[in-house]
Amino acid sequence: MLGLLLAAASAPAQHVSGWFGGGIGSFFTGSAHDPNGHKFTAESVSFPRDHFRVRYIQGSLERSKDLPSDTGDNDMDYFGFDAVVSRKATGWPVDIAAGVSRFEEAYHDGYPDQDRGGSVFVHRWGPHVSALRSFPIWRFFEVWAESDLNYIPYRPRQLVVLLNAGIGAHF
Repeated sequence: MLGLLLAAASAPAQHVSGWFGGGIGSFFTGSAHDPNGHKFTAESVSFPRDHFRVRYIQGSLERSKDLPSDTGDNDMDYFGFDAVVSRKATGWPVDIAAGVSRFEEAYHDGYPDQDRGGSVFVHRWGPHVSALRSFPIWRFFEVWAESDLNYIPYRPRQLVVLLNAGIGAHF
């Protein structure tokens, strides 16, 4: 968030926004396929005329089924950055975003080639795309909904879809 505020101070930013919410997520490919809870936050800086935004995103997808019991932390945690092209610029009914995220998952020590016992957090960077929309509700506040598709390059490869809703502030 500090980086976004510094960018807003050094460039002629139009708005600074923050959103938080949650929803559900599921793996299309890879590990668990059952839907589970997802927590999500985002901060953004938009540039003149609100046609373009840069966002910092952070989330966590709970996974409770179809996983080995010895994995420890079953969450898929991530943070990342993306660029958003607004519907003001495209004329489409939703804003479109594309970016990269750094994912963290617990795997056996020595992943992926050997198992030395114990577990470690393994980090991977992967791309994501999003479609999002917000609606003003009162003054600076808005409700928001978003759908994300994430590609995560673990073994096996994972493709995750997330559906979120929440509330945000737009200054």
